[in-house]
Amino acid sequence: MGQHAFHGVYPVLYAFFDSNGRLDTEAMRRQVEHCIGAGAHGLMALGLVTEVNKMDVRERMELVELVGALNQGRVPFAVTVGEPSIAGQIAFAREARAAGADWVILQPPPARGGGEPELIRFFGSVADALDCPVAIQHNPFNLDVWLSVDGMVSLHRQHANITVLKGEGTAVETERLIAGTDGRLAVFAGHGGIEYLSNLRAGAAGLIPAPDCLPIQVRIYELFREGSPEALAEAERLHKELLPLIVYMIRSIPSLLCYGKRFMAERLELPEVIDRAPAVTPTEFGLSEMRRLLGDLQRLEGLP
Repeated sequence: MGQHAFHGVYPVLYAFFDSNGRLDTEAMRRQVEHCIGAGAHGLMALGLVTEVNKMDVRERMELVELVGALNQGRVPFAVTVGEPSIAGQIAFAREARAAGADWVILQPPPARGGGEPELIRFFGSVADALDCPVAIQHNPFNLDVWLSVDGMVSLHRQHANITVLKGEGTAVETERLIAGTDGRLAVFAGHGGIEYLSNLRAGAAGLIPAPDCLPIQVRIYELFREGSPEALAEAERLHKELLPLIVYMIRSIPSLLCYGKRFMAERLELPEVIDRAPAVTPTEFGLSEMRRLLGDLQRLEGLP
């Protein structure tokens, strides 16, 4: 785990909008400062949590430029690239690099044509045109297209700058991927950290969660790296304390965007959340459960 250039907890940022439907610069600034202040090892943008599927390409790049300017190189910055063509992914990745991205995460195109060999060719062609570390997004739970473990290992061996994986399968699958690349592939787990410690024990380099419980997840990572029996026991305790919140948020992406974003807004002391349609409408019960979990988290963090 410690040998990789990129490691630790990289929160994927929510996209906050203002009453005019544009990106809310002040809300995004507060979110970036909260994440860096909480000890984030890096930042990530344009994941499903960022509502990337509700933005056009201009808005996606506007968000990347905004976060790059707010970050000012303080922590490594990763950007997901989801354009459907090879040329589109190359162009977007190069613009993201110019805006401050340190590495990029290539999302599979939505079409399955050509099977896995064509998908390997697609990713390889994009990676070969870039001058930075490249990750592949592997999410069999939320995406329609993904590489098999053997396909991912083959891609890594053929292209030297494919050195990272956003591995959102199970911890068992993560272990197979890491073993298949002799530990040279830095795998970041996802799904809010529901299998956080299992993934770290499998050899994962870190976690890409929503920023909801970032300070505690950073602490868990540090305790795991410390490695003493006492530190590992405390990491297990903290993870178990977080699980009700993680499960509540991660049951579906629309639910996470409804309650997770409001959860984060309360942490950032934002006056309101402006949804971008289509969106789940919060219920009074849902909000009361969210606030109960927020109170539990604040007590865990030692906050009043």
